[in-house]
Amino acid sequence: MINLLSCCSSLEVSIPVSEYEVARGGEIALTCSFIPARPNFDTMILTWEAFPDNTVDPMIVVASYFLNKPVDIAPAYEGRASLKNDMTKHVSTLHLTKVTMEDNRRYQCSVAIPNDKQGTQAATTSLLVLVAPSAPICKLQGTAEYWHNITLTCVSQEGSPQPVYEWKSYSVENSPRQFPPKTTEKDGSLSLFNISVETSGYFICTSTNRVGSASCNFTLAVMPNSMNIASTGIIIGAVVAGVLVIGIIIFCCCRKSSKKNKFAEGSPGDVEFYDKDAPETGEQYWDDKSNSETKPHNQDEDKDVVPQSNYAVTSAGHTFDDDQHSSISGKEKYNGKGSDIDSQRYQDDQYRGSRDRLDDQLDRNEQRERYGGSRDRLDDQRQRYGG
Repeated sequence: MINLLSCCSSLEVSIPVSEYEVARGGEIALTCSFIPARPNFDTMILTWEAFPDNTVDPMIVVASYFLNKPVDIAPAYEGRASLKNDMTKHVSTLHLTKVTMEDNRRYQCSVAIPNDKQGTQAATTSLLVLVAPSAPICKLQGTAEYWHNITLTCVSQEGSPQPVYEWKSYSVENSPRQFPPKTTEKDGSLSLFNISVETSGYFICTSTNRVGSASCNFTLAVMPNSMNIASTGIIIGAVVAGVLVIGIIIFCCCRKSSKKNKFAEGSPGDVEFYDKDAPETGEQYWDDKSNSETKPHNQDEDKDVVPQSNYAVTSAGHTFDDDQHSSISGKEKYNGKGSDIDSQRYQDDQYRGSRDRLDDQLDRNEQRERYGGSRDRLDDQRQRYGG
């Protein structure tokens, strides 16, 4: 009856511990037990494998054992993995040393016996490598300005098992305080909404697992809304342009003022001319003043004055009369022949030429009288002041 039950039983593979724990850098022994359906077997293959990070990748072989043959260790585990098999007790033990975070995964023990394919041919377990959390990194996501929404993040690069994060807040006076309303905290992210100056203060994040803990501090200073960079650039450019324009205006004004100072003395416009025929010495001379308004003066002074060119005016008058007479006589000479238009044109040309000559002569006389009189007046004043 017992032999019949033995013949009818199946292979059973098991691992007594569902999860092993070991500190990083330590060593651990994983045990696998198997019960064959037939106590006597000539061939058997026992294999330890690790599950890959990606489920689509093949299993990672750690060590394998063929009955009555040496154990084969995979190249990736040579020097830090060993396998011991007790065929009497049907127990296989995998030893791992210098454990790293790469060993933090699930493992499988499988047994293959010919003609014994029923039952459970493999069992799995997990290896948890314990690592204290590394110092977390606290960062700000968003802009710390009035009425903005921001998020403070806290992440440890290492930590096994996965660290748990906790935020605490302190005021500017370093007093503990509650978070503002609507604040949310999840997986190390602290979200603050509609922040203000009261939100400013100190924030501490602590990363903890059963191996250890670490923390980081973050100082939050909420500031008024800053101006747009483009607007700031425009304002700066406008100010610079305004300064340049003002500088150019000041430069031109200074240059003009310096020119005035340069000709302050000896400027022709500042010299006053006086007519010797004026009623009193020192009265300002006016060129458009008629001769009838001048007062009589001494004969001695007339000797030094250039004679008035009344002859030139008279001559011009005679010339004008001659031109008129020529025009009339010409008209009579031709007995009224020719058009009135031609006659009028001829007279206009004659008058225009006479007027131009008369104007030129008057200009010369006025200049001669002015400079002559002015020179005499200057000499008279020089003598008077000298006395």
